[in-house]
Amino acid sequence: MGIAYRRTHPPGPWLYGGGSDWKFDYVAANEFPVFPTEFGVLGLGICSEVYMPEVSRALSLRGAEILMLPAGTDKARLWDTWRTLIWARAIENLAIVVTTQNLFADRRHGLAMVASPEEILFETTTPGLFLVDVDLDRVRELRSLEDSAASRNAAKAGVLSQWQRPELYDQILIADQGKEEPATG
Repeated sequence: MGIAYRRTHPPGPWLYGGGSDWKFDYVAANEFPVFPTEFGVLGLGICSEVYMPEVSRALSLRGAEILMLPAGTDKARLWDTWRTLIWARAIENLAIVVTTQNLFADRRHGLAMVASPEEILFETTTPGLFLVDVDLDRVRELRSLEDSAASRNAAKAGVLSQWQRPELYDQILIADQGKEEPATG
């Protein structure tokens, strides 16, 4: 089975047309494929797609239990934000989220991280190969539970089912809301 994911966000060409580390004609894709494996259902996102919660949510709603979000370059001043977003994607999607950074120079500050909805399981800035045990049964349990005032989980159960209000989703983004008409003259 070949796995292919073509990033959906941001709209092209963004930085790829003239970036210092890569140069190619980027065109945003329109699909959110998930990949059933013997280990669990994988969903893939690419680097800055972590800033678009809709990407991780779309993959999770399609059954992804493990979200892979590999990254490219040093996050520089965004490093703490990046770390927070990785864990947030795990919490809000009741999923395991995994990230690495493929750095182009030793002086850059990278991060490998594995987060569950309830805790950060692993993180390092050191290059290497690491094995991390994850509990997909716990992810599945959190997804199957309903939240209540008596819940004592370290993550909010039911956010992919019980908390959903799909009848409102067409109201979240109204295409013309807030846009001004261009001036004519």
